[in-house]
Amino acid sequence: MCGIYGIAKSPTPYTKRQHKIVKKVLREIATDSETRGSHSSGIAKVGTSTRVYKSLLPSSKFVDSKEYNNAVKSLIDESYILLGHTRFATEGAIVKSNAHPFRVGDVVGAHNGCVYNIKEMQSKLDKQCPVDSQLIFKSIDSNDNIQDAVKDFDSDFALSFVKKNPMVLYLCRETNRPLHVAYIPELKTLFYASESSFIDDALAMHNIKADVYSLNKNTLYAFDTSKFDDIKTNVEKTLFKFESRTYQWNINRYPTSTYGTYKSSLDYEQEVELGYDDDNGSDWSKSWLSDEVVELANIFQTSPQSWFFDESDDTWYYVCPNTENVYSEEQMWDDKYGLDSFERVEVYDE
Repeated sequence: MCGIYGIAKSPTPYTKRQHKIVKKVLREIATDSETRGSHSSGIAKVGTSTRVYKSLLPSSKFVDSKEYNNAVKSLIDESYILLGHTRFATEGAIVKSNAHPFRVGDVVGAHNGCVYNIKEMQSKLDKQCPVDSQLIFKSIDSNDNIQDAVKDFDSDFALSFVKKNPMVLYLCRETNRPLHVAYIPELKTLFYASESSFIDDALAMHNIKADVYSLNKNTLYAFDTSKFDDIKTNVEKTLFKFESRTYQWNINRYPTSTYGTYKSSLDYEQEVELGYDDDNGSDWSKSWLSDEVVELANIFQTSPQSWFFDESDDTWYYVCPNTENVYSEEQMWDDKYGLDSFERVEVYDE
């Protein structure tokens, strides 16, 4: 039970004003998407280069990070597609490398849903994964079409991914998982999110009128950004057969507070929104590092002062106060929970 969201834009450059509007709308969508999962966050930028950014922060805090804002800034002249994700962990440890999006072969993607035939898929695809979603993208990478790929699945899914062509965004869903889109012709930009209200609210806040549509089930939508124009996306659709599971309850319901409104598993105090200056990429809030080190200290029952962040390899390290030995975040997890076969996943992947 996670959230996927993102954007696909025409190669036509944004004006400065257009980029500011897109940035604000996407920020609202990303923040609202936290209600579908707060265990971790991630975003991938796809264009002239591909890079995946991940964090243990909930999305409402991740949007103030240097990494998230670098991804959004790349829309100016480098990226065509951003793939966002908020995770509610169902399979795999809550560590940064297990956050979505994932890169598997030629595929970069994010998944909302669960996989029920993990062992079968691992055997068939000859791949061991710490997160079940990686098996889905392994199948998509290994097959030439979506119909052959979904034959491997016993899964609930809504998917966003890019395969080989950095200008084509693929979206699809089965019966049990929602996925919505809105196209803004004057921006030549497509927004997508798990829930329609995320897009509706974000557009309304900035006085943008657009229809929000639910994607049809068992249909692969291929949005080629080079074909976006001032009227429509010129999307291509491919139908596929898939038998969804039948449930007697709403699998997309999330925890509620006493008063019936969503409450995250980690109860963060509301903070004033932090600004980000497009013209000064090096001036970013250090509160992001402070928040994440508190997360690590809570997870591993350590002091925040024992952790430091190495920007050169995007890794947190723990210094044992007794021995002064240094351990990476993943080594700490292996030591604490005995996951000796934990698969390392590249977070920054060019």
